[in-house]
Amino acid sequence: MKKCVYIKILSISLLLFTGCFDDFNRDKIVKKELLKGEANESYHKKADSFFDEGNYAEALKYELEQLKEDLKYYREDSAEIAVDYNYIALNYKKLKDYNRSITYYEKAIKIDNKVLDLTNPQKSIDYYNIASTYDAMRLYDKALDYYLKSLTIKPNQKDRLETYRDIGKIYKEKRDYRNSLIYYKNAFFLYKKLEPKDKALGVDILENIQEINKILK
Repeated sequence: MKKCVYIKILSISLLLFTGCFDDFNRDKIVKKELLKGEANESYHKKADSFFDEGNYAEALKYELEQLKEDLKYYREDSAEIAVDYNYIALNYKKLKDYNRSITYYEKAIKIDNKVLDLTNPQKSIDYYNIASTYDAMRLYDKALDYYLKSLTIKPNQKDRLETYRDIGKIYKEKRDYRNSLIYYKNAFFLYKKLEPKDKALGVDILENIQEINKILK
C-alpha cells in the first residue's frame, strides 16, 4: 500500500516538473531577443519585380522569405509584419488560393486592429482587400460585410468609388436591384467628380445603371 502511494506521489511530482519545464521553455520563446536595426528588404524588392511580371508564384516565394527576415527584427504583432501578411495574401489571391489569402488577410487585420488608430486608412484597405477576396469566392454576404466596414473608416475618394461599384455589383448578384442601383449611382457620381483616367470603369458603371433601370421598369 505504501509502495503504491509512493509511486503516485512520484508520478505527480514528475508531471508537475514537466509542466514547469514546458512553461520555462515557453518563457524562453517569448523572451527571444530581436535583432537591432532594420530588416533587409531585398526579398520584397525581388517579389515586387516578379509580381509586376505576373509571376505570382515566385513573388509569393520571396514574400515568404521576407517574412522570415522581418521576424528576426520585428515582433509578430507589429505593423511591419502586418504589411508582410498583406503582400503574402495578395499573391495567394492572384494564384486563386483564396483560403490561404483569407488566412493572411485575417492575420493582418488582427494586428492592424491592435496597433492602428480606429480611423487609420490602412484599416479601410484591410477590409477592402479581404472583401474582394470573398467576392472572388462568390461568398457575397461576407464580402458585403467587409466592403461596408471599409466605408466606415472614410477611405480616400478613389477607394470609395471602387467600393461603391463593388457593393453595387454584389447587390446585383443578389438580385437586390434597388440597393444595387443606389451604390452604382453613388459610384458614378464620384466618377464624374474625380474624372479618373480609367474610362472603362465609368463605362462599366453606367452600363450597369442602365441595365438595372430596365429591370426595375
